[in-house]
Formats: sequence, structure tokens, C-alpha cells
Amino acid sequence: MVRPGRFLRALAAALACALLLLPTAALAAQPKVVRSPQKLTVDGLNVACEKYNIDDYNYFKLRDLACLLSGTGSQFSVGYDDATRTVTVVTGQPYAKQSGDLELGADKSATAVRSSQSIRIDGVAYTGLNVFNIGGVNGNNYFKLAEIGPILGFDVSYDAASNTAQITSRAKSADGQPASTARLGQTADAGRDYLDRIIFLGDSTTYGIGVYYKMGYTALCPSEQVWTPKSGWMGLHQVEDAKIWYHATGEELLIRDAVAKAKPDILLVTLGIDSIALIGKDDFVRYYTTLIDAVKAASPDTKIILNSIYPVADSYKYKKDINNDKINAANGWIEDLAVSSGCRFLYSWEALAVNGRLPETMQNGDGLHLNGEAFTKVMQYIRTHAYA
Repeated sequence: MVRPGRFLRALAAALACALLLLPTAALAAQPKVVRSPQKLTVDGLNVACEKYNIDDYNYFKLRDLACLLSGTGSQFSVGYDDATRTVTVVTGQPYAKQSGDLELGADKSATAVRSSQSIRIDGVAYTGLNVFNIGGVNGNNYFKLAEIGPILGFDVSYDAASNTAQITSRAKSADGQPASTARLGQTADAGRDYLDRIIFLGDSTTYGIGVYYKMGYTALCPSEQVWTPKSGWMGLHQVEDAKIWYHATGEELLIRDAVAKAKPDILLVTLGIDSIALIGKDDFVRYYTTLIDAVKAASPDTKIILNSIYPVADSYKYKKDINNDKINAANGWIEDLAVSSGCRFLYSWEALAVNGRLPETMQNGDGLHLNGEAFTKVMQYIRTHAYA
């Protein structure tokens, strides 16, 4: 006779062995996929296309978005390389509507799986995006709207009162053509000499550059090149009055005075992570514009790079106030500012984000700030996306 205790222990062991034999994907939580109930507008006009809600976010076919935005300042073309299974996108190019575009088919939400295909945008490979294939073997790739918008150059917002996702294209240049991008593309490695030309102005997400350099991460830059207040914290709304620690003389200076004194060759600005929890787009743009104008007045020859805000990790406790969707939206505002002000935009987000978030191995313990390894990746990205 088998005793009950021994039997239960044997059963538990057998189940554990069976679970070990299951593929990892079978144990992972399956995404919640439904047809999206939300409406959609593009530049204020109601439009219809196939869309899905996956884990509470809207996903769209890339070709549908290209069709809806063709002829605007945010237009882009879409192609596909069968040999490499790669989706190819070229921003600024018109898109010709094809058979099947904007059609509403049957509900295929049960077929949703993460896509294994690659995507190249303007010749640059993008990894870490949230992309699902829906429809099986002959299905389509669906991209997370809040994530792909800032990358391709259109703004995304949401009107809760009407339950509407809103897409807004960006302005065209004076000749009526799509505005040229300010984004720094991939270059040859500019090396250590390039980093040595940069002053890093920013908030607490910049402060760590000098700290980790002192800890032995010599691929970073010393504190002399890092401009933050002594506290390490600075909100975007403080840019007129905040004083940075000017290491060369050991004094605290207003940003405009520090720029006038140092006349940096390149000023790389990383600001806004805290501000997205406190202010909306209009104030965000206004404060940022004030900073840009002050730098230009103090040192007209300084090259200004506006850096994207870095992603946060899942472990960050305050994602209600600061999350990756808000960060993506703000990065779109920053890139628009770079275009309108004649600055350049550094999309360093893509150096860190995996599946749209900061990997836990890249955060320093709070889910928001980078560790030495993450900063090292950022520095390498800066070197290979140089401002000529």
C-alpha cells in the first residue's frame, strides 16, 4: 500500500519533471488579444482600419499606417525582403495603396504570436520593438502604435472622452515636402576623441555618467564633462533658474552662464524624464525651447544634440506617472523640437530598449536610472551616431 504522503510527493515530482520538459514559451504568460474597440483619427479625421488591442495597447498594420499617412509630413514607404525576412521602411517616401490595405477582415486575434521578422528603418536595424504577427502563415505584422509613432515621425495621443486613438502627422517644410529628419544616423565609430568634445547637460539620468566613470567604467566620461546641479536632479521647468556644478572652477552657474563661459563644441542635452509626470506637451515644448534659445544666444557655434529620454524597466514602481508610453510620446516632441530649432536628435532609446522597456540588467536598482553597463552601451551608440 502506498502512503498518501509518499504518493503526493511522487506526484509533485512527476509534475515538476513534466514542467521542465515544456518549452519556455508554453510557461510564459500569453498576451491578451482582442479586436480594438477604440476609434481612430488621423489629423482630426475619422478613419477605419484593422486594429487589435494587445495587453491594453493598440497595434496596427504598418502598411495601413503608411497608407493613412501618405502625403503628410510623416509619410513613409514599406517594403519586404523575402531573402532576409526583413520589413524595410524609408521615411519621407510616399506610399501607394495596395490590395488589402485598410480592409476590415475577420477577427484573427486567436492567431497572434510575437513576430520573428526583422525591421530596418532608413537602413538601420531596429530591435526590441513590440511586434505581433496576426493571421498565421500569410498574416501581417502589427506594431504597437505608441512605440512606432516616435520612431517613424508621427505623434500619438488618446482622447478618453470619445475613446479615440489620435494620430497627428508632423509639419511639412516650407516647400511642401516632408520635413527633413534631424535624427542622427549610423556612422563609423567616431572614437574617444568624439566623446571628449561633448558636454553632457541633463538631469539625474545624466548624473550617473561621471559617477560610474569614477567607479572604473572608463568608456564613459569624467565628471568634468557632466553638467547637472550638485544634487544631480533638475526638472525641465527649472532650466532658466537651475545652477549646474561647473567643475572647471568649482562654482555653481546658471546654464546660460556656463555655456557662455565654456562655449562647448557639442552640448548633448538629456532632460524630461521627471517632467512628463508633471506637465503636458505645450509646457514641455515651451521649457525646452527656452533652453535651446538660451544656449544658442550664449554660444552660437555650439552644436546642440537633443537626446531621447531613456526607457524604464518593469521594476520601476511609479509607472503610473512615468512609463514608456509617456516617454515615447515625449521623445517625439523632442525630435520635433530638433527639427524646428535646427538641432540634431539622438535616438539613444534604441540602444537600450528590449521589447519596449529597459532590461532589468541595465538598471541600477530603482528601475529608472542606468547602471554602468547601460551607460557604456549609450556611449558606444553616441560614438556610432556622430554629429559631423
